Amino acid sequence: MKNRFRKILAAGLAVLTAVSLAACGGGEGKDNVASGDEFVYVPSYVSLDDDRMSNPTLENGKLYYTVYNWDEETGSSQTMYCYDVAAGTSQEVKLDRGEAPEDANPNRITADSEGNLYVVWELNAWDEFDNYTRQVMLAKYDASGTILYFRDITDDVSEDGQAGYIQYMAADSEGRAYLVFDGKICLFDGEGKAAGKVELNDTYIQCAARGRDGKVYVAYYNWNGTEGGNVLAEVDFAGRQLGTSHTVSGNLNNIAPGLEKDFLLYDGKGCYEYDLATDTREKLLSWLDSDINGDYVEKAGVMDGKLTVVIRDWGTGKTELAFLKKTKASELAQKEEIVVGAFTMSQELKAAAVNFNKTSDKFHITVREYYDYNSDMEYKDAITNMNNEITSGKCPDILDLSNSNIKVAALAEKGILADLNSFLDSSSVLNRDSFVESALKAYTYGDVLVGIPKNFMLSCVAAKTSQVGDRMGWSMQDIIDFAAEHPDAELIEYASQAEILSMFLMFNQDSFIDWGSGTCNFNSEEFKKILEFAAGFPAEYNYDGERVSTPTKLATGKLLLYGDSIRQCEDIQVAEAMFNEPVTWIGYPTLDGSMACLMDSSSVYGITEKSKQKEGAWIFLESFLTNEDEMFSWGFSSRKDKLEEDIAEASKVEYVTDENGEIVLDENGDPIISGMGGFGYDDWEYTYHPCTEEEIETLRMLIDVAIPMPSGDEEVLKIISEEADPYFQGQKSLDEVVDTIQSRMSMYVGENS
Repeated sequence: MKNRFRKILAAGLAVLTAVSLAACGGGEGKDNVASGDEFVYVPSYVSLDDDRMSNPTLENGKLYYTVYNWDEETGSSQTMYCYDVAAGTSQEVKLDRGEAPEDANPNRITADSEGNLYVVWELNAWDEFDNYTRQVMLAKYDASGTILYFRDITDDVSEDGQAGYIQYMAADSEGRAYLVFDGKICLFDGEGKAAGKVELNDTYIQCAARGRDGKVYVAYYNWNGTEGGNVLAEVDFAGRQLGTSHTVSGNLNNIAPGLEKDFLLYDGKGCYEYDLATDTREKLLSWLDSDINGDYVEKAGVMDGKLTVVIRDWGTGKTELAFLKKTKASELAQKEEIVVGAFTMSQELKAAAVNFNKTSDKFHITVREYYDYNSDMEYKDAITNMNNEITSGKCPDILDLSNSNIKVAALAEKGILADLNSFLDSSSVLNRDSFVESALKAYTYGDVLVGIPKNFMLSCVAAKTSQVGDRMGWSMQDIIDFAAEHPDAELIEYASQAEILSMFLMFNQDSFIDWGSGTCNFNSEEFKKILEFAAGFPAEYNYDGERVSTPTKLATGKLLLYGDSIRQCEDIQVAEAMFNEPVTWIGYPTLDGSMACLMDSSSVYGITEKSKQKEGAWIFLESFLTNEDEMFSWGFSSRKDKLEEDIAEASKVEYVTDENGEIVLDENGDPIISGMGGFGYDDWEYTYHPCTEEEIETLRMLIDVAIPMPSGDEEVLKIISEEADPYFQGQKSLDEVVDTIQSRMSMYVGENS
């Protein structure tokens, strides 16, 4: 397992990927839409009974899928079903197994425009020598289920004597089958006979499907330098090669025959149509426009002329078919729009927006995502656009404060964020006592509460109590002296000049930069000490030599500090187990020596002072903070009641019992505690135990003293690293480098405050 200290440092400066830009929408059973586009796609839903669906295929007014059902007699585990849209019923498909062994299972399904069904049967087994084997068979059925051919194609899809795993399958208008595995396309004629392969030279094929022209196409990513990109290519069956190809912008993980154009392209953000003749991609909708969570879309296609979507909610397991009808927005009842601004949108925000829009008759959440990883927008330009909007008349109603590019302190100082205390005072559902005080304090500036985190984790540094005592908090000079006292030990695992610079700056940026006034002081003595200390570490860590595990180095004193992310109660046990002696959570070094146990949240939102929809904005935040769905939540809940539930659960002692309910004893006659999971690190393993009172007390203490994760600007670290390098290499003096850094940073801070 990779070093957790490095992961914490990286996480503090990383940008979290996310999804989707939304505008207007229709709800389940509601014809409501926020003002915006001329047309919207309004869904109607059909619930599907089985939440174990896999391999969904939409074709000819039918949804085919398989379900895991273990049959002890036959050893079969996959059963095929078909939902008939016209009839509104689902029933098991009784296929003629042909020559398929009884314990073979249908693995892939597709259909052609004539209603014929193509099924790949697979049998996974072990031979008499305990060697794993796979038998692969291809069968074709007509619309009535009569078998047209059945062939064993194991040899045709094998490499080095092992049958490949079939990833995708498609059939063209001539009844020929195309099976994709390991960057290869196996071709089978209308009678199921092997007709050769198309080799793509280790290129990963993202998907395959038939287009409206009846031909089969595959999508893949071309890694050819500046010309690289997503490619949609026709498969030339006769030539056993790829035919005409098209470079397509955006995601190509899912394709299907289009509504009016050649292909539907869809991803977690939305659905698009692509025209092969003009090489144009046109957006049909954002899933949030139709109150659909794009992350839950299993399959999209066209059924009876309508865009049809298979949706599976990961949290509830509920599976639905949604039929989307293109409707004039003017025909629908209007909702009041509430805009949430987010640098990138998390899965949690997307799910919360969909749930809120489905249940609210008055308000509609739109998410304005400033940075789209699939777009051509430069990262720095996205930050500039976001900052300009926040300070302008286009300011969103709600702002995601969890991203490191949001300068929360500066926004609070400028009065851009509304005081949430007044909303808590008037709420009948929540109040200040509902939350952990330090969670609120982390987002309180002066007397103004600008945000309320839903969840949080802690980041802290532990050391041996025998070496640092029982103090909490230390200054940069303290850690410099501590490293000097132990010259033969690593201070931080795999530390380089960049790592040390990153650690000190990440947790002390706000000490050198005043974003509110637009000033900085990188020519201070404190900053010079940081550069001098970092210069004493190697430019690059030397990974050569014997590999010693982290727990071994900690226990033997070869490594001094352990940086840990504490996401659950049991994590408080790990550091002491690794050091194999009592530890002190001393925290990260700060300029003034104060305790720096950091509180980090990926789900904290504030309401902007300029918002004209403060009432609706608070209703959304209130529903978000009280939602019990923990599907996308992590860490500790900021709500006291939920936190206490988690602590009680982690402290509960349960014993292993036998079939008679009697407690099982170990070889020493002691009761065996029921397994609670564990933690692995390199060659070291640790099994959690029920948290003790002392461990819970330590956890509560860390929560009480936790401070907010400082705003970590990647550009700041980039500028400093660039200018510090000549000093590290001995090319410039410390004073020369500090003056240059101060000059560049003054300009940058002034432009971005």
